[in-house]
Amino acid sequence: MRLAGRHGFTLIEVLIAMTLLGVMVVLLFSCLRIAAESWNAGENKMASVNQKAVVYQFFKRHLTSIRPMPVMNSAQDAIPDGAQVFQGFAQNLTFVAGLPASSARKGLQIFNVVLDPAGAMVRVTLTPYRLTDADRAPDKPEVLLERVADLRFAYFGKIEEFDEPRWQQEWLVPDRLPSLIKVSIALQDGSYWPDMVFDLKISRAANAQILADEGLSNADADQQ
Repeated sequence: MRLAGRHGFTLIEVLIAMTLLGVMVVLLFSCLRIAAESWNAGENKMASVNQKAVVYQFFKRHLTSIRPMPVMNSAQDAIPDGAQVFQGFAQNLTFVAGLPASSARKGLQIFNVVLDPAGAMVRVTLTPYRLTDADRAPDKPEVLLERVADLRFAYFGKIEEFDEPRWQQEWLVPDRLPSLIKVSIALQDGSYWPDMVFDLKISRAANAQILADEGLSNADADQQ
């Protein structure tokens, strides 16, 4: 008597189906892994671009609004020799600038931007230019950028009145500011960071007029 019919799969058919299923699973997970890696790479790229944009905006906002303010003594008077707060070194920059109107801190601030080699980071410290603005010590340094391999400042301008302007590694001229400031940053991961060059809006000190304007604005504010 013949069997009515055969049902099910042979061993060969099962093995072929399992092999095809395994190949499909491997391809699927490979595609998912590639997609995840591409997503992470895109996220890291966006984070890097945003980080560089924040640092660029910080320097652009504050370096282009530097004020050539004189060094003040304990009585809040300009010292006689006419030295200004601005001091530029290769890895350390000190200058006076204002904060945005939306900031909680008012009045001119002394910025100190320095590379901390031990922590591989760029730190920024703010101190009120006039002690009457805030009767306290300088703020705790804030981290502007991490994983920094190197930070370099360069200054373009005339050291003497009749000199040809050129790039300098330091700027300690008491009566004038440089025309340009270049900021060069190298990251530990070796990613490309183009040099940033900023044009100072005030290239020569007009300290007396600036101080007079500041005093007038402060007096007006007190009357209001």
